[in-house]
Amino acid sequence: MKKKLFRKQQMLSGFGFLVRLILGVMFLMGALPKIRQPYDFLGDVYGYEIVGPKLGMLVAMTLPWAELLVGICLLGSIFVGGALLVSMVMGVIFTFVLSWAIYHGLDISCGCFGAGTSQIGYGTLIRAVLITIFSGLAYLLTVFRGSTCPVLEKYDSKTFST
Repeated sequence: MKKKLFRKQQMLSGFGFLVRLILGVMFLMGALPKIRQPYDFLGDVYGYEIVGPKLGMLVAMTLPWAELLVGICLLGSIFVGGALLVSMVMGVIFTFVLSWAIYHGLDISCGCFGAGTSQIGYGTLIRAVLITIFSGLAYLLTVFRGSTCPVLEKYDSKTFST
């Protein structure tokens, strides 16, 4: 029985690691072009027609750095719970913004991985939803399984079961 439980915990831990690796690389790949070409990204932000000039400037200045920080934290196993939580929140925001743009029929660049990389569509919307789902799953595994939290490792799996 303990061997099965240990194997299950190993699989869940491996899943969490794989999700963190994929999300971390994705956020780094998305952040670096936006940091190198901030005015192009600002144009992409304005293209969504959701925010005004001041808020658009704030989004264009902070979002790439937040993505970079989340990517580094996920890849470096630093503050993993917080990074996954921020990743999940960004996924929800991306999902909302893309849904809004698709609903209003905007034919604009996504701005996800730099200027002019891809047009918005259902593929980009599905990617945003998957970011949200997998960030949430990895966050739950991290918090409730203790896979990266040393404080929770002293408790066995029965502590969190119903």
